Amino acid sequence: MNLRSLRCFIAVADELNFSRAAKRLNMSQPPLTQHIKNLEEELGAVLFHRTKRTVQISEVGAALLDEARRLLAHADGLPHLAQRAKGGGTGLLRAGFVASAVFTRARSLYTKLSFGIPGIVTMWQEMNSAEQMAALREGKLDIGFAYLAAESEDLKSKVVFRDPIVVTVPEHHRFAKRRSIRLTELRDDDFVLPVRHLSPRFYDRVISACHEAGLSPTIPHQPRHMLSILSLVSMGAGVSFLPRSLAKAGFPGVAFLNIAGTTPDIELSVVWHPDNISPALRRALQVIVPLC
Repeated sequence: MNLRSLRCFIAVADELNFSRAAKRLNMSQPPLTQHIKNLEEELGAVLFHRTKRTVQISEVGAALLDEARRLLAHADGLPHLAQRAKGGGTGLLRAGFVASAVFTRARSLYTKLSFGIPGIVTMWQEMNSAEQMAALREGKLDIGFAYLAAESEDLKSKVVFRDPIVVTVPEHHRFAKRRSIRLTELRDDDFVLPVRHLSPRFYDRVISACHEAGLSPTIPHQPRHMLSILSLVSMGAGVSFLPRSLAKAGFPGVAFLNIAGTTPDIELSVVWHPDNISPALRRALQVIVPLC
């Protein structure tokens, strides 16, 4: 079955006259008649009842007519769809995000990607920063929102915002009622930090700030997820650190304290691979980067 035969079928069904249908299609009548004959043979059914004076569409033809129109409309729309996709007017955008950033101004960018780019469907995948870097390099993600590690020079990025790091302690901790704390005051506490390879940027900033303050932390607990870290802190297993934006969301059983003096921070960035030629990515960057 070919599109030309469908066009012939629709024209004859509309005109109920082979001569007028042929004229409408700018073709002679014999090829038109042959197209209808071939289509009937392919379908195994008569599409028109013909006499010397009249042409009537058959029950089979009437049943197929609407679907034939839809098929032809879809086919005629394919070139336009291809041009839109080529120009980034439509397509799928695979985006990664760290859950903690949902509580920051990055949320407005997430919303913009989800609803603010006509024709682009965004598929979100929650990943930690290290997983996003790997997925971008492997072509499994188009764009990510992550805390960049120092070894990310092969990726392009734009800083979205800088988030100060705060200390979190159990609600019954000796410093729980304080508003701020010097890192050296935590020398007797165990630390609860994520495994470095999962959040290298965050881990390194915390350890660097501790060393600059003359503190060598003891880290007996290293869970994978921020929720697990907060749970351990609330149980009294130790103290920890997290971005201030996440602290604002609150968590039962813990208290949050600012760090006195020079406060370490962590940068959330929008990240992509420079070799990714996705038109959807190009359109997304045109919208997102100016907002950073």
